[in-house]
Amino acid sequence: MVLSLKSVKKLSTAAIGAAVAAAFIGLEAKSANAALFIDQEQPSINAKMAYFSQSDLAQSFKPTANNVAGAGIKLTKGVGTVGDIKISLWNAQGKVLASGIALGQVPNAWTEVFWNPVVVTPNKTLYLIFQSPSDLAIAGDTNNPYPNGQVYANRGFQSFPRYDYTFRTYSDDSFGIQSVPEPTSVLGLMTFIGFIGVSATKCKKQQSALYKS
Repeated sequence: MVLSLKSVKKLSTAAIGAAVAAAFIGLEAKSANAALFIDQEQPSINAKMAYFSQSDLAQSFKPTANNVAGAGIKLTKGVGTVGDIKISLWNAQGKVLASGIALGQVPNAWTEVFWNPVVVTPNKTLYLIFQSPSDLAIAGDTNNPYPNGQVYANRGFQSFPRYDYTFRTYSDDSFGIQSVPEPTSVLGLMTFIGFIGVSATKCKKQQSALYKS
């Protein structure tokens, strides 16, 4: 079978199109993998730390990432029924940076809320405040398992330096990063397109020689 010049052009165009599509699909997939990750976490439990009815419940922590995109707490097993829970992010100056509400939470569940990433300073103390009109309770540990923060509870946010709620915070690893093709990907793509162009030129020359004979 002899390829005509027209078919060679079609093949080249199709190949280039496929290469471009494949390259950018790959880049999109890589970009899509950028997601939330747990930045700070205290997972251990050895106590029913506090009921929401006690009021003024908070946990201090120090982020290592440059943003906070959500937070969660572990509810105590066998305590309460069901309720809505609000988690707010505060700075040391008493300013609310973000908040979210988790609806219909039940005992022994992780309650998590998320918001648009908030810019923060790594290793600078922040506070999570927990509120709910429910009869649920928050789990925790009384052996100071999280050294970069502590429990606050009861009216006036009384300090309990050796206690920690069972909690976690989330950050967004794509925050502040534009989704652009990586240099290696672009180089590979352009190299392949160049190869297709050279191949098309060779086919054209070979076909011209064939017609001359």
